[in-house]
Amino acid sequence: MRAKVLVVPVYQKHWLYHVWLESTAGDAAAEHPTNWTNGKSLQEKASFLGKELSYKVKVAAAKQWRSIQAAEEGTFKNTLHRLAQWVLSREDPRETFLKSLPLRAHSLEIIYPCALSERLVQRRLRRMALAQEHYHNRRILGWALATLPQLPLVITPFPNVTLYFTAYKMVSHYQALQGCRMLRSAFQRYDQEEQETRRGCCHNNAAERSRSGCSGGRGGGGDTGGFLSSLARLLPLRRPHAAAGCRGGCTTTGKERGGPCGGSSSSSHTDITSTSHVNNGTPIPSSFCSQSSAWWSSSSASVVPPFPEFSCSKALDKVVQPLERWQTPLSDIDAARIEQLFRPKPKLKATASTKWDSGSRQAKIEGNGGEESEQEDSLDTGGGKLSELVTRLRTQVLEGKMQERQRQSLK
Repeated sequence: MRAKVLVVPVYQKHWLYHVWLESTAGDAAAEHPTNWTNGKSLQEKASFLGKELSYKVKVAAAKQWRSIQAAEEGTFKNTLHRLAQWVLSREDPRETFLKSLPLRAHSLEIIYPCALSERLVQRRLRRMALAQEHYHNRRILGWALATLPQLPLVITPFPNVTLYFTAYKMVSHYQALQGCRMLRSAFQRYDQEEQETRRGCCHNNAAERSRSGCSGGRGGGGDTGGFLSSLARLLPLRRPHAAAGCRGGCTTTGKERGGPCGGSSSSSHTDITSTSHVNNGTPIPSSFCSQSSAWWSSSSASVVPPFPEFSCSKALDKVVQPLERWQTPLSDIDAARIEQLFRPKPKLKATASTKWDSGSRQAKIEGNGGEESEQEDSLDTGGGKLSELVTRLRTQVLEGKMQERQRQSLK
């Protein structure tokens, strides 16, 4: 599964992060959980049981949501649907983005306008993940304490609207917390690879200097070569790639990524014009690989985080125009153009020949409609439409500024 993050400046310092997933037929087949009885160890059985229960809860929730959406006007279910839409409209777009981040993505591509600096995009994503992690930790505790006194309402015949609301908020903050941790782990892997690359570059530069010094001291012209090499070392001169932090300025040898420590992660888009960091052929640090192999050897839920790739898009820069966003917010027309420009590919479904084991029975995944295909469509929810998220963020920002002006006028 490949995850792509779109960075859209909406108004002044407020940015929108939108994620969509691109899955293959193998990923669609892997979504169906294995029966817990097929686990070899107790830990593996517990892991399979948790995945199976989570999948069943998602399917039941999607079916219940479809029934609420199809309710007639004036009914209680229709009222619940309008209430749920209002709750979703008040949700923070950052929380929606973090909830949509997959925990088991093979690659993570971050697309931003070319007018923005890659360093600025990295810094804002890091700070957002760190701040939101502390925020969602506190919110989970608060909503859990609010849910516990309402648990006796389950056995009563009255509608449990408040219980559903508090439980939803608790689960929503938990999913956002998982997204924060996934994003921070991805940037930790990015930092480790950068440090390993710089260390290798500096080691190669030192070896080259030592070889040039030794070769300069030999032969008839050894005095002149040794004098020039010593003078070059004394002068405050640096190579171009050394000045850039040895990033991309030296070639390192190593095996291409494969298995848990990589895999080909070259993901391209027709509108992407330049890629600032490509991880094909870049060796993974030995410390990270040893840690990753230990994670993959165990049957726990820990997985190797994806490597973030940063790509700038001239087409996105032409539509968004980040410098003008300091004066006027992003309009709905521009949001619709961005949505058309970066329309995610349709989710691939498993063919009829793909099978998944569910204990004592084998079930085929039908790709021509039916209940399984409807469930797959309902599970591929993502973070909502881009135009709706832009409208939500713009409304929240403008309302906040209006309230701030009112408070200042009252003072």
